[in-house]
Amino acid sequence: MYQSRDEGKASFFYTILIMFLFMIPNYFAIKATIDKELFINKLSLMEWSNEIEKSIYSNEEELPRSVKFKFGLYDQNHNLIVSHLDEEPINFNFETFTKYPYMYYQKNIDANIHNVAYIVCAVRVNYSSIFMMATLLCLIILVIIYSFSRIMIRNTTIPYKMMQKYMDDFFNDAMHELKTPLGVINVNIELLKKLSQESKHLKRIQAATKQMQMTYEDIEYYIKHKNIKYSKEKINISEFLKSRIAFFEDIALSKSISIYQDIQEDLEVFLNKTELQRLIDNTLSNAIKYSNFQGEVVVKLSKEGDKCFLKVQDHGVGIKDVKSVFDRFKREDTAQGGFGLGLNIVKNICIKNNIHIQIGSHENEGTVFVYDIALYRVKFLDKAENEIE
Repeated sequence: MYQSRDEGKASFFYTILIMFLFMIPNYFAIKATIDKELFINKLSLMEWSNEIEKSIYSNEEELPRSVKFKFGLYDQNHNLIVSHLDEEPINFNFETFTKYPYMYYQKNIDANIHNVAYIVCAVRVNYSSIFMMATLLCLIILVIIYSFSRIMIRNTTIPYKMMQKYMDDFFNDAMHELKTPLGVINVNIELLKKLSQESKHLKRIQAATKQMQMTYEDIEYYIKHKNIKYSKEKINISEFLKSRIAFFEDIALSKSISIYQDIQEDLEVFLNKTELQRLIDNTLSNAIKYSNFQGEVVVKLSKEGDKCFLKVQDHGVGIKDVKSVFDRFKREDTAQGGFGLGLNIVKNICIKNNIHIQIGSHENEGTVFVYDIALYRVKFLDKAENEIE
């Protein structure tokens, strides 16, 4: 569905671009059509003026009449003798001229008993046919260019689509293959903790496994989030945050980092649990990752009005370029590992759920992330908001 939309947007863009390039030749084509129409009208006006001239010379009592043509007769000084014109010319210094919607033609004739020196004939120019032809021409060109652009773009994107499909299949298979062993490792770690005394080696294994699990969950969310609808629900963010901090205790201890928490009780939000977990986990993971050895990570959750503020602060190396920290595949420190997906996922979740982010950072002092999240308020709108999303 997303590829089809992208194709449509690209086709539309290239169609407009090519149409713009075709505007110049189209302009000249339409101008040539107008000139041709005016030339044909001039010939017909000349014929009609000849008919009137013959009638004047033959002294006929009534001059010829026409539904199509109108005329006026003038003396040597351009004083009006008789006229059927809708609008008289202001200046008679012309042979032909056009004033919408008429084309005028003036002919000087020889002396006669009626003292007619000039015949001015007028005919309505058929602009509607010209505009219809121009519109039809543009539509035909537009359809041809759009169809051609769509075919070209589709053909050029086939290799990309195939590669994208191979990559999606690869990641889906890889995720499936990783999920089972990760589950087995976690189960066996829990068994080892029960059957034997905890050692630093076991804690390191548990911390490393949790980091693997974090990476797995980030990649899984990144692959699936465009194709899966994540339903919202009422969540006690206070308890949920405590459970996520507990999950990261082993990872923090492996770096001798302590996590200080100041969490206001019983605060509720209306979010999807998976997305809230990705937001909290990636923020905590980065805080621990970039903290100094034996440092401290401070996690605070407080209520202000109808919002809650989640604040995660580390005392580590800081961020050099705060503006690019949310860019996909961007890593502040390549030595720390990772894919550079975590904070990009956080940014997308915040945009989707109208969560405001504030970042403060100083090199070699640390970084603070603050999330402004709306509190859960109106129960009877749960289902409606969920359906809208």
